[in-house]
Order: sequence, then structure tokens, then C-alpha cells
Amino acid sequence: MGRDPHCKAENQEWSSDRRFDPSQRYADDVDLALVEDSNFDDAWTYVACDEDEPCRDCGRLAPHLDCLVIAVDGACRQNGKSTAVASIGVFVHGNSSHNSSRLLHKPKVTNQLAELWAGVEALQLAIRIRDEGMIEYPLRQAVIKADSEYFVRGMTEWIFKVGKKWLQKLKGKTVRKFIGVPSSADACYKAEWNGG
Repeated sequence: MGRDPHCKAENQEWSSDRRFDPSQRYADDVDLALVEDSNFDDAWTYVACDEDEPCRDCGRLAPHLDCLVIAVDGACRQNGKSTAVASIGVFVHGNSSHNSSRLLHKPKVTNQLAELWAGVEALQLAIRIRDEGMIEYPLRQAVIKADSEYFVRGMTEWIFKVGKKWLQKLKGKTVRKFIGVPSSADACYKAEWNGG
């Protein structure tokens, strides 16, 4: 029992649809608020070890130093109207210079497009973190935390049905309706460094 930071086990299985569900990964007696560790350093939020027991002194779980949490959100004022204005945000830690928020300058913005663009920016950030070695250990996993079921299902379920040919037809409906952001499928595939 401790709080020794470490890397995730190489052979650990993740859900087949890539959905991160803490209630299925952690012991019943673990407070799910402990799944994210933003106390280890001042730059990143880490995924806590799901095989650790809480520390007797602080009650926290040890962080996986190669697994980050990136929170995203997108919003649109006057959604569906020609005067709609959307913004997106990406958050990795309260003190991080990698946090970002901005207006989304696209025609015909909606809540769903804003959520997708926020997710794409998070995927692109994860790729930069991995490629540029921004954390101490090679990044093995980025958990993108989103409140949009549309984005979550898109990146954990629908993307596999669509594949790289994101314009193909799926059950008679053009996939363009979901994707809306051409780079989302490409960013998702580029982020697949852990083999799914």
C-alpha cells in the first residue's frame, strides 16, 4: 500500500470500445473522485492506478505517470440559429500552460460541432504530448473526459464502423452528419499508438 507513482502495466486490457468507465475498473470501496490525480505535479492530471489501494495517510491512489486525463467541453449560444456562436475548451490541469479555450470560427456552428472540435483538439494535444515527450514517461494512454455522449459514442463506437472512409454510408445515412469535423477520424487514428 502506498502512493508510489508508476507506469501502467504493459499487458493491462482496456475495454474493447475504448470507453473508460471507472465504476467497472476500480474496487467498490474506492471513491471515484480519486480516479483523477492532479496533485502529483503542477502540469498534468494523471489516471490513478486501478490496482492500488488508497494511501493510509492521504487516502489517494498512486498515479500512472504515462496516462493522462484531458477534459473537454464545447458550447454554442443560440444553437441552431444563423447567429450562433460556439466555443471550445481543453483542460489538463489547473496550472497548465496546455489548457486552451477559444471561439470556434466555423460556419453553422452547433453544440455537437463544438463538442467534436474540443475532442479533436484534445486528441491533437495527446499526439503532441506523445510525439514531443512532454511528460516524464512515454504517453501510453490519454483519457478524454467529455460530457457529450455524442462525442463519446463517436470516438468509442461509431468511429470503428466508419473507419478511415468517413464519407461512406452507414445504414443509409451519410456519416458526414456525425463526423462534421473531417479531422476527427484522422486524429483518432493517429492517437491509436496503444493498439486500441
